[in-house]
Amino acid sequence: MLFEDRTLENILSDLKGTVGSGISTDEGTLIDHAFRGAAAELEKAYIELSLVDQNGYAETADREHLILRAKERGIEPFAASNAIWKASLNAGAGLGVRFSAGELTYICTEVMGDGKCRLMCEQAGARGNIRQEGLAPIEYTEGFESGELEELLVPARDEEGTEDFRARYTSIVAAAQAFGGNRAQYKAMMHGIEGVGACKLYRVTQGDRRIKIYFLDSTYRTPSSELVRDVQETVDPSGKQGEGEGEAAMFHVVDICPCASKTVNIEAEITAGSGQAWEDLLPKAQEKVDGYFLELAKGWEDGGQIVVRVLRVNAAIASIDGIVDVQGTMLNGKSGNLTLDPNEVPVRGEITCRN
Repeated sequence: MLFEDRTLENILSDLKGTVGSGISTDEGTLIDHAFRGAAAELEKAYIELSLVDQNGYAETADREHLILRAKERGIEPFAASNAIWKASLNAGAGLGVRFSAGELTYICTEVMGDGKCRLMCEQAGARGNIRQEGLAPIEYTEGFESGELEELLVPARDEEGTEDFRARYTSIVAAAQAFGGNRAQYKAMMHGIEGVGACKLYRVTQGDRRIKIYFLDSTYRTPSSELVRDVQETVDPSGKQGEGEGEAAMFHVVDICPCASKTVNIEAEITAGSGQAWEDLLPKAQEKVDGYFLELAKGWEDGGQIVVRVLRVNAAIASIDGIVDVQGTMLNGKSGNLTLDPNEVPVRGEITCRN
């Protein structure tokens, strides 16, 4: 680090070195006393200069200065967004009507008919992605008897963390300068759309003169049909494709497609420890496998076809306290690793303990 040698003792030594040889500078002398105070103030100044130097580089800047630096390139951290749910109500759906469920509140943003409506969670962040029970209007609504959150249409995300923002900023700067229609521009555009978590682009071919963009939602799962529709309208609106009415460049016909989910059923000989029951350990096994599959989904954008590896599945299950051994694992009824199609991500199915 710059100025790291500018400590009080080093500065004091340098100051004393300017004094003639016939004058005492030992500890306790007037010169030592005067120089020591000056050296302390200079040390503080160097510390502040070090902070200025540190915050001058994206790699080491604190959040406040990283945001200021990124702003020069038109890049800002993603703000926390609001989850959008499809809800089913027997009555009471109306624009602006507010509901509560659990500790969260929702507001109706669209009436879809047949007792269905869109509700936006008023609390920003990923906690709005969790289904709450007991949906009810906040104020008295005549005729209302029951309601429930049916489907998460647009997942919310938390405010982008400092290190995630730093990595995104660095990758954008390092990439080729984005311009109308190149790969970097399309990826930056997709990641800026609310609800999008990852994407893959496929260029036109002689047989198909359309650009294909497959994507996952911000929870790295298959997006809802409503989110696919919304992203399509943002990028290249249906009925006006190629006209440049959306974010896509003129003459570019872009099809927005959902990355599919591949259900993976797991069957294995699982040995539990003494006094342990598999039924009690199953929820933890599901959680561990979900974690592994989420890791694979997060790597889908920058990787090739996803390979679900038996070794990693075994390791995930075996890492649970109470599991002694895992053998003979089969994925979707077959031994060996499972290779998914290029635009598929794994979703946990049943985990079966084979006796």
